[in-house]
Amino acid sequence: MNNYVVPVQIDGFTFKIPVSIVMKGDSYYYIVKEPKCDQQCTELKSKAIDIMRQRNITIIDAANNVLENINNKQLIEAVLYHILRDLRGYGVITVPLSDPNIEEIELNNWLYPITVVHRDYPGVRLMTNIRFNSEVEAKDFIMNMSKRGLPRSISLLKPYLETILPEGHRFTGTIWEITVGPTFSIRKFPPRPMTLEELIHLGMLKPSAAAYLWLTAELKGFIMISGPMGSGKTTLLSAIVSKLPLYSKIVTIEDTPEIKVPHPHWVRMFTREGDDERSRIDMFDLVKLAVRYRPDYIIVGEVRGEEVHALFQASALGHGMLTTFHASTPEELLIRLTNPPLNVNVGNLQLLTTVVFTAIRNGKRIVAGIVEPIINNGTVEFRNILMNTGDVDLEKSTKLKMISKAYGIDVKEEVIKREELLRSSKAVDYEIEEVIQ
Repeated sequence: MNNYVVPVQIDGFTFKIPVSIVMKGDSYYYIVKEPKCDQQCTELKSKAIDIMRQRNITIIDAANNVLENINNKQLIEAVLYHILRDLRGYGVITVPLSDPNIEEIELNNWLYPITVVHRDYPGVRLMTNIRFNSEVEAKDFIMNMSKRGLPRSISLLKPYLETILPEGHRFTGTIWEITVGPTFSIRKFPPRPMTLEELIHLGMLKPSAAAYLWLTAELKGFIMISGPMGSGKTTLLSAIVSKLPLYSKIVTIEDTPEIKVPHPHWVRMFTREGDDERSRIDMFDLVKLAVRYRPDYIIVGEVRGEEVHALFQASALGHGMLTTFHASTPEELLIRLTNPPLNVNVGNLQLLTTVVFTAIRNGKRIVAGIVEPIINNGTVEFRNILMNTGDVDLEKSTKLKMISKAYGIDVKEEVIKREELLRSSKAVDYEIEEVIQ
């Protein structure tokens, strides 16, 4: 059993809510222990809300009005917590949304409890003791989310919602027709990007691999990070980007704001949905636009359409490129890139400097492979330069030799220098306020 406390902060109040992770059989459960709201608590809460609306006063003033003659400290805390939770928080999911250990929150069917994905159990969905009492309650919750996020609506004509909550988390939900009842999925993002030092500390990759990627990115290589969902692609990408020179100009292109760049010369671009072709702005449009900004580096959150062709063209023009992709092996990567709808010419793959494969193994996110595409007689060979120890074999790296020749530097010496810096840097302790995506 894993027990800890989640600090829930609402309107200047902090409530310490205990949470337990329990294993029963082969399943894990995420148990939230909120202050119990019995019948008296419910009545006082309803009375306070009525007074607030009738007199047009603040929540706290209304709560003080109904609680002034109550001496039971636990009851006072319960009433105040549930009023703030439901009116100013996120209702029943306030605790998991406040828990920095939680990466995803899902409702798949209102008849069943909400499930979560915890950072200590990547790839595993934990059942919770949180649930909606009715289909109407679940639907109303999703409708309220549409008002709290970016200005995107949900209606009979469009019964689904994709929005960003004020905290930066991605919310996707449906209310009817296209799913059996209301559903939603919330993807949470950490308040700041993790560093390469922290990822090394966590065992995601070795210092030599991190140093290789750092140098490759800095010298404007084309890095693609590929792997299944939840394997840490965006986290690794952001960590690499954080090592780019502060004087460099960086343009990021995303559907959903996930990437955070701690640089002053950062231009952030987003796609835009539209009812017709004229009003829609897609990644292909933005990559072409980004080139006109004369950036040193172009970062694309996830490539999955025709924008991949613009990426290869931009790379050929000398821009540093980083992006993520969904493929778990070099074979899958090649099939996806060279077949419809992407249809990348095999010859263009030599513009890729390196492909990093991330994975989840034994409940841990790792860099499972680093390959360099080499073209031989019109066919692609993916040369794996990551040894079984997790270190990079610099002697096998063809791309580093090309970089060495192009820049007139000793890349082996540069990688070793960066590796020593990464080893000597004090990695920030991985506290519970940070989450790996």
